[in-house]
Amino acid sequence: MIRTSRQKTRQQLHGRVLLICTLLASAVLCPQRALAGFDKEQLAGFEVTELKGTVSEALAKEKVIEIVDPEGHTEVYTVGLDLEPLGLEPGDEVSLSVLDGLLVDLEPSDDQDLSFSREDIILPSDMGKLKKGMRVALASGTGRVIKLDRQDGSLSLMGPFGGINNLDVLVTPENDPLKDLNVGDLVDFRLVQPVAVDVRKLSRSLSRPSALRPPLASDLLRSGMTLKAELLESFEITHLHAIVTRLLPDQKVLEIEGPEGHNILVTSAVDLNSLKLSPGTEISMDILDGLVVDLRPATSKALSFERQDVEIAGDFGPVPKGTRVAMATGSAEVVRISRTDRTLSLRGPFGKVHNLDVSKRMPGMVFDELALGDLVEFRFIKPVAIRITPLASR
Repeated sequence: MIRTSRQKTRQQLHGRVLLICTLLASAVLCPQRALAGFDKEQLAGFEVTELKGTVSEALAKEKVIEIVDPEGHTEVYTVGLDLEPLGLEPGDEVSLSVLDGLLVDLEPSDDQDLSFSREDIILPSDMGKLKKGMRVALASGTGRVIKLDRQDGSLSLMGPFGGINNLDVLVTPENDPLKDLNVGDLVDFRLVQPVAVDVRKLSRSLSRPSALRPPLASDLLRSGMTLKAELLESFEITHLHAIVTRLLPDQKVLEIEGPEGHNILVTSAVDLNSLKLSPGTEISMDILDGLVVDLRPATSKALSFERQDVEIAGDFGPVPKGTRVAMATGSAEVVRISRTDRTLSLRGPFGKVHNLDVSKRMPGMVFDELALGDLVEFRFIKPVAIRITPLASR
């Protein structure tokens, strides 16, 4: 995963600002204010994500932990348990169970300036997956939409410090906050920030991410391959802003830097030559997220990766006949799991992390029994761009 020094500095600043806000925030509020406008039904919308990280700072008394996640992002979490017994220090590797950030109020904003306000509380009673005595951070303000997934009910907001909040959204038959929302919109929000409900100290890993970069392209196999139509129900379309970092128009392959600093290889159902893109071009795009179609415990301890490009023999939903699609196989380490929305992050031999959806047709037992640190053999379809719009041309 590659990020510019400016992005690193910006994200570290965001983490430090949130950390300072946590220390200055009120620790206990009266029970009448403890819900802060959130009811138990809303809080039941939380999803649990398991992930690995490296501690950059741990404040046991304040129940706050700052970690660098598998993709190199600095994240700050309030913690719902006693950190003292763990004796965490910078550099320690940990696995966490995190209640993902939950957005409970969203509307178009009349403000043109981004803002962020944070308030910490101690819960006076159990609220769904949040338990009595847990420290919870509540936030409100104005943010910019930089990533949107209507099918998954999630979006990413950028705040005034440049940090990214990845959030689940409460969608009901009466209210769908994402219905008329577009990437780039400014919105007023109210949310519960991510909460770590379990922290486990790990032994130091001897492996270090490789500085090598995965291949941008491979030889095209004209196999007349046809993807199963049933896989379409597992694909999700994500709308996002990105920056082109590498480009092979004749092979319909590009590498983009996403809004969170991720570098992603994407095959394109769009003719890249007609767009006249170049490295550094800012684009708006819709992509079919990467999809895991085969997964099993690895028989080898060595990580591996092999890429194979094929042309689709027939129309596959929004992907037209003749589109070049990258299929990947190999073995990788599980570094993040979200069982509720069936997503998985795998770290391969290049040190790169792949964020992937898991096909709903895959036997549940295979996915449900996975644990952080497991080595798995995989087969997945890499992300496919179905719309690309250079922002400068709008």
